[in-house]
Amino acid sequence: MSTSSPSGTVPNARQSRVRSIQYLRAVAALSVVAYHASKRVDEVFSETVIGIFHLGHGGVDLFFVISGFIMWSIGCDAPRAPGQFLLRRAIRVIPPYWVATLCWVALMLVLGVGWIVITPAHVIQSLLFVPHWSPTFPDTFWPVLVPGWTLLFEMFFYALFALTLLVTHQWRLIALAAALLSLVGLGWLMSPETAAMQAYTSPLLLEFLAGCLIAEVWRRGVSGLWTGVALIIAGLLALVFLTPLAVPDQTSWGRPLTFGLAGALIVWGGVCLERYLPDMPLLERLGDASYAIYLFHFFVIQIFAAFWNRLPLVDNIAGAGGFVILCLTASSVLGLWLFNSMERPLQKRLTAGLTRRPGKVQTGQ
Repeated sequence: MSTSSPSGTVPNARQSRVRSIQYLRAVAALSVVAYHASKRVDEVFSETVIGIFHLGHGGVDLFFVISGFIMWSIGCDAPRAPGQFLLRRAIRVIPPYWVATLCWVALMLVLGVGWIVITPAHVIQSLLFVPHWSPTFPDTFWPVLVPGWTLLFEMFFYALFALTLLVTHQWRLIALAAALLSLVGLGWLMSPETAAMQAYTSPLLLEFLAGCLIAEVWRRGVSGLWTGVALIIAGLLALVFLTPLAVPDQTSWGRPLTFGLAGALIVWGGVCLERYLPDMPLLERLGDASYAIYLFHFFVIQIFAAFWNRLPLVDNIAGAGGFVILCLTASSVLGLWLFNSMERPLQKRLTAGLTRRPGKVQTGQ
């Protein structure tokens, strides 16, 4: 179903889907998978190929911009019900993450993997989305399931967004922008040392704000074919020429000014092209499953790598490329299966008692 009127504004139709956002969610998840898979076999790749896979870091930033876009699309005119908003977000995010984290802990203990340090405190803090220094990687606040670090930012952004629902809708974007800019400014001035304060004042928070601003511009009808094409080209150029210079950590300005900028331009261009995009059912389904793909792709890579390196005649470019393709394919299949068999049924069951409100943009998140 088309998600925009000819002008590009969000329609009043019941639960419209933004296909461009769905497609970009799939691209974001698969780019992260490709990057992490390539790290297991990068000794045979050239510097150029490694640089291309390095761009997969930007999948995380693309997710952050998309998250801001989705939250503003569904919440800009929502009633003042922060509790219900947070409950819906918790139902969406927490169950799959808890399943993935606990399964990861079990797998690591069964396999006896030596590179990861697992403690009860680390697991509990990870499950509760508490930023804390990792015992495995002491200079990072990664949870026990490493990809879950992005959820520390997501959940904090949801909490801030919920608070803005207490403000009338005319002032929500201003209130959200003021809160995010103030927190980032505070971090820049104070250079905090605790994991929580580093996370909650990180410049990465501005990527969510960028998504909100893009959603508001799109709602106001700023769209069009050539605008979208120009923005996507600009985003790809930024991705190619700027992001190789960035150190993709969690607290520096290098990431939002490179990966974040590229992601924002691509998302903005994508929604401008919304009514021109062809129907691609598989890519849309992968967008639905992007959260499961993202959470569980480490399982695929860990298990495949344990067997792949023992096979003969794979220590070459063709073998390494085959490994990456295999991980992408298996992660996609697993993600689709988990979305249909676990994630969607859980959501339906847990949200059965919640009242539904028509007229919201549905983006699969």
